[in-house]
Amino acid sequence: ARCPQANMADKMDTDGGDKGSDEKKNFISSKNKDDMSISTKKKEDFGPLLEASIPQNRDLALKEGKKAEAIENLLTVEKQTRLAGDAIATGKVAVEIVKILYETKDWEGINSHVILLSKRRQQLKQVLVEIVQEAMKYIDSTPTEPIKLELIHTLRAVTDGKIHVELERARLTRTLAKMKEAEGKIAEAADLMQEVQVETYGSMEKEEKVDYILEQVRLCLDKGDFVRGAIVSKKISSKTFKDDQLQELKLRYYELLNRIANEKDEYFEMAQNFHEMWNTPSLQDKPEKWMPLLKSVVVLLILSPHDNHQHDFLVRLLEEKKLEQISPYKVLLSHFKTMELIQWSSFQELYKAELQSHAAFQGDKGKKRWDDLQARVVQHNIRVVSTYYTNIRMGRLAQLLELSQEDAEKSVCDMVVAGSLWCRIDRLKGIATFTPTKDPRDTLNSWSNNISELLGKVEKICHLIHKETMLHNVAKQS
Repeated sequence: ARCPQANMADKMDTDGGDKGSDEKKNFISSKNKDDMSISTKKKEDFGPLLEASIPQNRDLALKEGKKAEAIENLLTVEKQTRLAGDAIATGKVAVEIVKILYETKDWEGINSHVILLSKRRQQLKQVLVEIVQEAMKYIDSTPTEPIKLELIHTLRAVTDGKIHVELERARLTRTLAKMKEAEGKIAEAADLMQEVQVETYGSMEKEEKVDYILEQVRLCLDKGDFVRGAIVSKKISSKTFKDDQLQELKLRYYELLNRIANEKDEYFEMAQNFHEMWNTPSLQDKPEKWMPLLKSVVVLLILSPHDNHQHDFLVRLLEEKKLEQISPYKVLLSHFKTMELIQWSSFQELYKAELQSHAAFQGDKGKKRWDDLQARVVQHNIRVVSTYYTNIRMGRLAQLLELSQEDAEKSVCDMVVAGSLWCRIDRLKGIATFTPTKDPRDTLNSWSNNISELLGKVEKICHLIHKETMLHNVAKQS
């Protein structure tokens, strides 16, 4: 048997638990009723209020000159619509406030009210977008540069760090950069543009995005920062320009890449860029535009150091039919394909006037590039000599290259160091050897492989003869 105190405790626990569960049920049911009342409550229609208040306050500000009173009234209406969560109505009222301030030429009021409206409690994102877009329309209408700058700075401050107005901020930044550039402040303009990472913007159209990045690259190059310009240019892929609508941007893109490559004297890169420009469909029916581009491809290709990529490009370019319309350049290119010596003296007589009129040989780098061209001719001649000679005296080599023995030796050494030629020079005997000495075992293995290959072919021929003989006998018997 349990004691009376234990029975009483159990009764008290039971009563307390029943009371707590009843209170919980009452709370849940009241909460559900409140939720149902909220969900069934209709949003307030502010249409009649806007139709009455906007024209009335507009007339009050513009016709009666009571601008402050009209703005105050509209701010009261804006508060009602904002707290009710009506983005459309709030946007209309906010835009009307900015319009009234613009029509009364109150530029300070525009700046202050744009900031005020953007910082109001529970301000809706769509409203901020509409305010900024409306204020941006007035930038070109500002009476003075300081007022224009102040308005741009205000709008940039309002849009800072807000993803829903990132597109408007990017456009404002570009406008500000143009103003800085017009003042001659290229570095400031470039730094401003670098703050915007438009490649991550999903709201910006593809064409505008590419144009924006190209402007960033151009300002970097104008500033003299070729390293950053090259990095930013890699944000755009060549596949981007497959769309025919981006042909003008494609030409701008490769022109900027040529400025970067020209700074580093990367001739092969420049030749490829000019070739991409020449391949633009919009230029194919305009000889006055594609001919200079094709000439640039040829000139820069022969200036490029010889390697497999350069040789492959040269061979493919010679097959281009349009190259026949500029036949002197086709002949020039063919000299570097055929394994024949090029006499530098006659080469200068034929092509010096034509080549030095080209943009690649003008300016501060003209003399250096002419020396580079002579070096390419000498290197071509050394490759030809190494093809036909196993050993050659340095005096004879210098005569063929039209150089002194010291210059000829230096040219050969440079090619050996670059890895484009194998050569050993015996200075005591004055002999250059272009074929490495083979180990006797390697020679024997090579001879053995050749004999095995030859015997295999002889066996195959014997099998084919025997097969034909059998077929002939069968045909004769039948």
